[in-house]
Amino acid sequence: MKKLPIVILSLLALPLSAKEINTQALKACSFVENDFQRLQCYDQVIAGKELTATKKNKSSKKQAKLPDNAAAPAKSKSQNVAATAQKAEDNFGLEHRKVEKKDDEITSVVTKVKTHPHGELIITLENGHVWQQIGSDRFNLKSGETVIITRGMFNSFIMKVEGRNRGIKVKRK
Repeated sequence: MKKLPIVILSLLALPLSAKEINTQALKACSFVENDFQRLQCYDQVIAGKELTATKKNKSSKKQAKLPDNAAAPAKSKSQNVAATAQKAEDNFGLEHRKVEKKDDEITSVVTKVKTHPHGELIITLENGHVWQQIGSDRFNLKSGETVIITRGMFNSFIMKVEGRNRGIKVKRK
């Protein structure tokens, strides 16, 4: 019974002894591009050590280089963004083939629906993608309908018809 007040007092004193973390130093660490060096930077900040000047200089040099590289192409910024977005949409669902950018979802119109011999659907979209249903769940889908394909967990994809709640798991062919 006598130990309880001591335990309570020691637990209340813990927040008083905690150090304040330098949030600016943590933000500076986020600009370090090398994973190992960034981890070392975070470790130093949490340990309460000061960041070395060389690491700050390296991160500022990398930041300074980025705008120069971005300005090098002759295309305008909006054309670059549009071209990158189009390329990312074309590669949606092909992560296992080392695609650079990952989108969260795509929307397209169904142009053709075929049924596989085992009951799975093979769906061709307006943008040229061909998706195959995983499993043989019943799913009503007609050409001309708008579908939304979203990223699921563990590199899976779910196709839903716009305006409906039900979806099926699909993979890109």
